[in-house]
Amino acid sequence: MASNRTGTAQWQRIRTYTKRQAQADGLTNCPACGVQLDYDKGRTPNSAEVDHIVPHAQGGTDAVDNLTILCRRCNQSKGPRSAPKISTILAAKPLKTSSRWA
Repeated sequence: MASNRTGTAQWQRIRTYTKRQAQADGLTNCPACGVQLDYDKGRTPNSAEVDHIVPHAQGGTDAVDNLTILCRRCNQSKGPRSAPKISTILAAKPLKTSSRWA
């Protein structure tokens, strides 16, 4: 049995589905900082990670409509706070076109 919620088979299926759907929809850059996402390699600053829009600790669910993709750096720096609205991010900071890890 998994020791935490994100280690369960159900979460792994939802996570995989969300990442595949984001790729199919053409999401190539982090919506928060604009860095090019790496869907193949994990645990690097630009790795694509599934993030809860409304955190689980604040009553958010694992439903696909409560999930988004962020780069690992943005996901970890956000912590348990709610994700800012994408329109707010884009108004404050235009998307970068090059990777900061190139």
